[in-house]
Amino acid sequence: MSDLYIFHGIDSKVGTTMISQSVAELMAEAFPEKKVIFMALNGRESTDFVREDTEYIDTLKSRLESRMLAENELAAHCRNIRNMFVLGGICNEDEERYYQPELASHLIDVAAGQFDIIVIDSGNRLDNGLAFGALRLSGDKFFIMTQQESILARWEKRKPVYERLGILPSGYILNRYMDKDIYPLDYIAKRLEMDKGKFHKVSFSGSGRRAEIERKTLMANPGDAFPSDIARFVKRALGIDLDGIGGIKRKRRWKNFI
Repeated sequence: MSDLYIFHGIDSKVGTTMISQSVAELMAEAFPEKKVIFMALNGRESTDFVREDTEYIDTLKSRLESRMLAENELAAHCRNIRNMFVLGGICNEDEERYYQPELASHLIDVAAGQFDIIVIDSGNRLDNGLAFGALRLSGDKFFIMTQQESILARWEKRKPVYERLGILPSGYILNRYMDKDIYPLDYIAKRLEMDKGKFHKVSFSGSGRRAEIERKTLMANPGDAFPSDIARFVKRALGIDLDGIGGIKRKRRWKNFI
C-alpha cells in the first residue's frame, strides 16, 4: 500500500508546486530504498523546478481513458532521478477540460502498484478534473496559504464549498511565513475558524526568484530556513522520523535532488 500525500493551494501563487515537490525530494533522499513519484494533477505543466526534460500526462491520456495503462509503463513515462520519478501535468493547457476526475483516480491506482510514496501537486482550482479527482481520494491532504489579505479573503469564500463536497484537509501550510507580519498565525486561525494546531509554518525565503530562474526548489539552500521547515513539517504532520535529513541535525550541504 502506497502512502499518498496531496497538496492543494487555496489560491494561485501560494507555492503549491514548490512545497509539494520539496516534500517529494526530501522523502526520496530520506528513503533511498523506496520509489517516490511526484505527479502534477492540475491544469498546468507544474514543472517549474525541474531542469531536465520531463514527460507530461498528455502522453498517457489515451491509455488512461481506455484503462490500459500498465504499472511498468508509468515509470517509463516519468523523468527518473535516482529513486524519484516525476510526471508533469498537462502540457497542452487548452485541453484540460478533457481530463475527467476518473482519470486521476485511475492514474493514482496504477501508481500505487509500483511506487511506495505518491506526492501530488493538485494546483489551486477545484474545477479542474484531475485536481478534483485527486482531492476526492482518502490520502493526506494539505492546503497551502499565505498571510496575504487577498488570499485569506478568497479562502473565506471558498471554504464552505470544500466543506460541502467533503474535501477536508489533514492540515494547513502557512507558506512564506513572517513572524512580524500584521497577520500572525493566531489571527489567521481565529479568523478562518480553523484549528491552530493543524497549521504548519514554512518561513519566507528571499531566494524564491532565484529558484525559479535556476529551476530548482529551495531545498538546495542550506543556509535558508526553508529545508528545515519542510523537514519539520514531514516529521510533525506525516509522523516520519527523518533522522536529521533536511537540515534539522545534518551538517553537510544539501544537494538538490533534481
